Amino acid sequence: MAKKKKENELIVKENDNILLESRVEANKIKEDLEKYVDEKVNKVFIDELDKVNRKLLREKSKKIFVKNIVIIILLLIIGFLGYLLYSNNYFDRFFNKNNTEIKENIKEETKKDEEEKKEVSKPEKKEPTLDELKKEYGHLLDNYVIFHASSYLNDYYNSNLSDNLKQYLTLNTIDFKTISKEDDYNIISSDTFKIVYEKLFDSAYTPLTFDYNGNNIRYVNAMEAYITEKLLNKENTNIKREIKDIKTSDDKIIISTIEGKIVDSKLYNILSGKEIEDYKNDSLLNYGDDLNQVIYTFKNNKLIDLEK
Repeated sequence: MAKKKKENELIVKENDNILLESRVEANKIKEDLEKYVDEKVNKVFIDELDKVNRKLLREKSKKIFVKNIVIIILLLIIGFLGYLLYSNNYFDRFFNKNNTEIKENIKEETKKDEEEKKEVSKPEKKEPTLDELKKEYGHLLDNYVIFHASSYLNDYYNSNLSDNLKQYLTLNTIDFKTISKEDDYNIISSDTFKIVYEKLFDSAYTPLTFDYNGNNIRYVNAMEAYITEKLLNKENTNIKREIKDIKTSDDKIIISTIEGKIVDSKLYNILSGKEIEDYKNDSLLNYGDDLNQVIYTFKNNKLIDLEK
């Protein structure tokens, strides 16, 4: 019995030893496995970290390279500009012994440059020539023409812009082909006459009877129209004019003329009828003192005054 018990104890002890060895072996395997895993993990981590570092270094190198290129370009530009300034003796003003005098010269030069710039930026307004003014305003006289034998010749050349003279000038502007015609007389409606009148003058229109080169033009209230004594006929005038001067004042245009009557290549004063003996078929402006001078004043392209 004791022998069997001893055998059992040996078996148990042997089993315990085997179990202990198994545990030791298992621990060793575990340790080896952990060491292996750690080594692998560390290697992977280090590899990845190295990759990241290399990438960062490349990016950083690029930025540094670009920055260096920019700095080099800027330095080249600064150097080039410095060379230009040096070649133009720009720095002499700062190193010359007479700095005070040079600074004063610089101020004067700067002031002069500014004044020149102002003169360039604000060019003097050039006064228009008489020919230029004629082209722009000469047409204003075209509607104011009087026949050399008109009943209102004295009014015209004595600065009397009478109502009768205005009526005469108005009719003289109308195209007679557009006027209603009967057998031996014409009829002109007051409305038609008023439209033309108000284009020529800024005064109020008042219809009245007047004379047109020997043709009595009667205004008939009942008809609100003008009736001529005979058919209208527009005759050419012998009066010639030349523009002596044109001035613009505010909203007014003032045109000065020299006017005379030319018959058979002879020149006459319109009112006195005196012949200008030394006339050579040239400009009327050469005989201004012996001829008729008229000053026309326009406002809004309408005649508002006549002056001698």
